[in-house]
Amino acid sequence: MKPAGTIFAVAMLAAALSSSALAEDALLPDVIKWGASAAEVETALEGKCANGFINRPIDPPFLPNNPVKQVQIDCDGLEFLGAPRWTEFVIGDDRLQMVWIMVEADDKLAAIEALKDAYGAPSHETPMFVAFTQNRAAWREEPPEFLFYSKELAEPMSAWFDNPQ
Repeated sequence: MKPAGTIFAVAMLAAALSSSALAEDALLPDVIKWGASAAEVETALEGKCANGFINRPIDPPFLPNNPVKQVQIDCDGLEFLGAPRWTEFVIGDDRLQMVWIMVEADDKLAAIEALKDAYGAPSHETPMFVAFTQNRAAWREEPPEFLFYSKELAEPMSAWFDNPQ
């Protein structure tokens, strides 16, 4: 069940973001450092995952840059947009490449508005996703979640958004 006030918190963040010039990483939690090793991600997450985190192998790897080895650090309870969220840090060949942050389906409109306020007009809009490739961010419809990805994945992700299969 979603904590009370989640939609309000997202809406308030969207309003705050719209009133200032925004950087490429306007919505990124400060624990996200692209290229960080799994050990560095774990260190950054210490005390930030309300219910802990686990590091697990992903085999076969699914990242579009085809890493040899992939792991995922699942953080239960990372604070994001006013509520604790399930967050997945995807690490290929010991470099942080992708982060998924789950939200409630009811947060969709406020979440997309926060992305638009932070990053401007989306580059792609489909029933499956709303992408902001210029800022390496997206909203995924099912499951409802934010996606952020590294510069290393920018080209293959843009190609996928252009032609999702």
